Amino acid sequence: MIPVIKHRLMLHLSNQEGIALLMSLMMLFLLSVIGMAGINLSGTDLQSTSYERKSTRAFSAAESGLTQARSDLQVYIVGAPNNGQWPASDGAVITGVMGGGSENTYTISTSGENLIFSYAITDFGTGSDKTVLITSTGSFGNVQQKVEAIFRYEPPTIAGSQECYNTKCTSTDQSSGNAVNFSGGPNSTVTL
Repeated sequence: MIPVIKHRLMLHLSNQEGIALLMSLMMLFLLSVIGMAGINLSGTDLQSTSYERKSTRAFSAAESGLTQARSDLQVYIVGAPNNGQWPASDGAVITGVMGGGSENTYTISTSGENLIFSYAITDFGTGSDKTVLITSTGSFGNVQQKVEAIFRYEPPTIAGSQECYNTKCTSTDQSSGNAVNFSGGPNSTVTL
């Protein structure tokens, strides 16, 4: 009788060893899954941070496009034949600044990476209301950001003032058509 009890006790112990091995393998598998999920989440976090950095740089490039468009508008208005005056039609300004193209594109290289921005000017409102829409797109890597702004030419509102940047302006008040005492220099400036 004793050998039978011993045999049953041995069978019972060997079954418990199998369960312990199975439990150990299941725990190892569960820890591996948790570890892989952690690695995947940290990789996603790195991608998200990289996208945010690229997005910020692309947005800055798009804002640079607005600044460049404003500068190009001022250069066009100051230069001949405008001499500080907004032309009669908004289309003339758009054609003059854009040079007949659909957009102006600029590339800035920094640390081996290219920041690219481009802008386009379109008429906004009526054809002679001195208002244009600037659409600027900035790109950095594979990320693009777009910014739009409305630019309106505001002539001086003081009676007898001139709309000019320099002494090449005509001596005529733009609102009344009356002669203006020029006295050696412009008495107002154009604002965009």
